[in-house]
Amino acid sequence: MKIDAPIGIFDSGIGGVIIAKEITMQMPNENIIYFGDTMNMPYGEKSKDFIIKNSIKIVSFFLKKKCKAIVIACNSVTSNALEEIKKKFNRKFIIFNVIEPIVKNKILLTSNRIGIIATPATIRSNFYVKEINKYYHHLDIIQVSAPLLAPMIEKGIEIIKIKNIIKNYLNNLKSIDTLLLACTHYLFFKKEIENLYYGRVHIHIIDIQKIVVQEIKKILKEKKLYSTTTSSSYHHKKLEIFYTSTFIPCFFKKKIYTLFGKDILFKRYVFN
Repeated sequence: MKIDAPIGIFDSGIGGVIIAKEITMQMPNENIIYFGDTMNMPYGEKSKDFIIKNSIKIVSFFLKKKCKAIVIACNSVTSNALEEIKKKFNRKFIIFNVIEPIVKNKILLTSNRIGIIATPATIRSNFYVKEINKYYHHLDIIQVSAPLLAPMIEKGIEIIKIKNIIKNYLNNLKSIDTLLLACTHYLFFKKEIENLYYGRVHIHIIDIQKIVVQEIKKILKEKKLYSTTTSSSYHHKKLEIFYTSTFIPCFFKKKIYTLFGKDILFKRYVFN
């Protein structure tokens, strides 16, 4: 693995770009390749077998791109396919995900009752409960499935139009002291969700992207794969590349421009 090779990041759609953006902020000299499987989103509604099969295809794509590391920026994939991905690709590059850094972080030590809002596939896997119980036996966990949110975010529906839907989901998460937005799509609504809790007992909403990227940075440094130079032999200049499995959706492109500016490259890639 080369130090100037890119980091591959993937999600079922646009949610994982929050992680990608945090990587560019904390690790500004890294090149990234992002893949959003817009053709098959939302993964939260798919079966475990489907998620595994599609994830393997996407990770194989990153292998062809000679990535030094991949980031599974999707909770549905992490909770359903992480074991299979590790079995097949563990020696090919470093594999990161958005769940293990959170549950291993000491941030939950001071919590008593955590609320988890996630996709149906993540809830069905019970992955969070099993992982959290490894480290925090004292923690009371409440999970709520929110099947409507990720598709609405992908369609670019404004927060004002779905505020009541979010409220209904959050009404099932009363008497918690910590909230985990266990789908990267939901991170787009973090401020609005904080506002909905405003005035109640203080709720700590975990900064998932910061914790995950801190872990990525730490491991890359330990493996001596952290890029500290602005020049790169992999690309003649630093360039973020965003792939989707359909023609680039307008909302997707608009969000990317808002977060990353205009100096990026969009491509479509369809698996055989």
